[in-house]
Amino acid sequence: MKFRQSLAHRFFNFNLGLVALGLAAGLQAQTPGKAVVRAVSGDATFSTAGSAPAPLKVGTALYAGTTIKTSAGSVVDLFLGNSAGVVRVAENSTLSIDKLVSTETGADSVVEVQLNLPDGTIWGNANKLSAASKYEIKVPNGVAGIRGTQFRMNSAGYVVLLNGSLIMVYVPVNGNPTPYPLFGPPAQYFSPTEGVKPAPDELVKEVSTQFGAMGNGPGDHGHPPPWVPGPPPFIPPSDVGRGR
Repeated sequence: MKFRQSLAHRFFNFNLGLVALGLAAGLQAQTPGKAVVRAVSGDATFSTAGSAPAPLKVGTALYAGTTIKTSAGSVVDLFLGNSAGVVRVAENSTLSIDKLVSTETGADSVVEVQLNLPDGTIWGNANKLSAASKYEIKVPNGVAGIRGTQFRMNSAGYVVLLNGSLIMVYVPVNGNPTPYPLFGPPAQYFSPTEGVKPAPDELVKEVSTQFGAMGNGPGDHGHPPPWVPGPPPFIPPSDVGRGR
């Protein structure tokens, strides 16, 4: 599992070695981050190891080790901080916060975010991260490294990127991990069988609608988000009948 967690980060070539040397002298102790529930529509719960699931409420602070689950017709918006931005968890989804920490260097804010999506779909609206930051999302067949972007990702490994950049490292059942960079605009999507392709207009419209309902700041919490039904994973014609 640790191997997968680091795959996407390894494939980013942003001269991190030079940046790390410049930051080393100014780094302070890491501070545990928190994900604040900004909006809830429908039924959603959270739990930690050894605890029973409890209903999610607006304003609840969630920390590393927390798992969020949404039921049918439900949606949850989480504010991860000014750098990591907002994540919307769609209906029938499970999302775990494996790691969420921040470090203030005096000149920059460095964050480390590791999310795990074994089931369902999320939308993410992350601000441009500092070069030393790390934001990864694990799914059963790979891991995505986020560098500041608007995206949709589901547990089957399909990714839609509207703008910014990310790398999807796809890990097939039989084969070697392969990195697939996505950049936008224009919007792109990743399919496990087709790789990276331009995103169709209808897909861009659907994903954009979610971001229009999310907002992107801590002051937006307390207002239930408009419910936009989460669509099934976008499957290009060549994937139909092949399974996922």
